[in-house]
Amino acid sequence: MIERLIGRLRRHLTRPVVFFPLVAGLAVLAVYGVIELGLALTGRWERDLVRQMEHARDHQPKVLITRYEERLRAVRTALKARGYAAGATDAVMNPHTAEALRSFQRRQGLHVTGRPDRATVTALGLER
Repeated sequence: MIERLIGRLRRHLTRPVVFFPLVAGLAVLAVYGVIELGLALTGRWERDLVRQMEHARDHQPKVLITRYEERLRAVRTALKARGYAAGATDAVMNPHTAEALRSFQRRQGLHVTGRPDRATVTALGLER
């Protein structure tokens, strides 16, 4: 009985009208499975990346950043007091500040870097 059922099923499945659409359907399901697996892995990777970025953001050395911002504001204020156009006194280094620093460094005979290095900050009277 089971052998007859298997034989009829084999004859039915091996007919081209049934076999090729069946293989095509299985191929589509396999591709869909691979795509779903890739999306799941990508989603997991993205969640891990977001988690790592949040961790890094939450554990940044805020003291160093704050000190840099305060130092940059103080440098701009000192440059403006000496007549240099240092730009806005926000916490972002911009071309105006760099050019003002270069001009100040040239006039003071310092190494021209355009950055608020230790020698420049000392010459501005902000550190001893």
